[in-house]
Amino acid sequence: MPLQGNLKEMSLANLIQVNCQEVRSARLTLDHAGQEGEVFIADGQVVHATLGDLVGESAIYEMLRWDGGTFVLDRDQPAPSTTITTQWNALLLEGMKRLAERPTAKRKASESAKSDLLIQLKAIDGVSGALISSTDGIIQKADIPGSDGEGEAAVAVFIGAAALQLGDTLQLNQLGHGVVTIKNKRLLVLQHADRFIGLVLADNGSPAIVAHAANEILKK
Repeated sequence: MPLQGNLKEMSLANLIQVNCQEVRSARLTLDHAGQEGEVFIADGQVVHATLGDLVGESAIYEMLRWDGGTFVLDRDQPAPSTTITTQWNALLLEGMKRLAERPTAKRKASESAKSDLLIQLKAIDGVSGALISSTDGIIQKADIPGSDGEGEAAVAVFIGAAALQLGDTLQLNQLGHGVVTIKNKRLLVLQHADRFIGLVLADNGSPAIVAHAANEILKK
């Protein structure tokens, strides 16, 4: 029996992640504002996608932008063709990066307050850079030496979304904090309300101490 649901409750990125990690084969049919797209997964890899005239990766990147709509998951449905060869995790990371590059009026909203918060976070002992990102990958504010923050934001969203999905599956508490290394940088990822915080740790930065200090700031 097909599985049906709402993309607000389970996004396309989460659907791809869960089905690929469990090495499934399936067809996802997505509907959003009158647009219908399809995503095919074969043996744990995304192999084909269509959305109107868009085919392959371009269709995936467009559908990853959808913040609502419905989905239907049909298991063991063969793909009509192979138009995607990129590994599923790299595909999602690229999609998150493209989301972060979208111009939006939200990035201008309450800019002063976000700037103040960013200054406080970056001032934590053991932090060399900071970013604030919405859960869909849009950078709200970033101050990372030698970077525009887009790559770090994409990783923060990917890690944060993965942790949230795992937490829901295993009925755990929400993400406390996690650390990932990107090109010799240690990125501490925290969740706060409807956004992710990414803090680049200095060489002497302790993840636990920095996370505690950041949470005290975020409580205010």
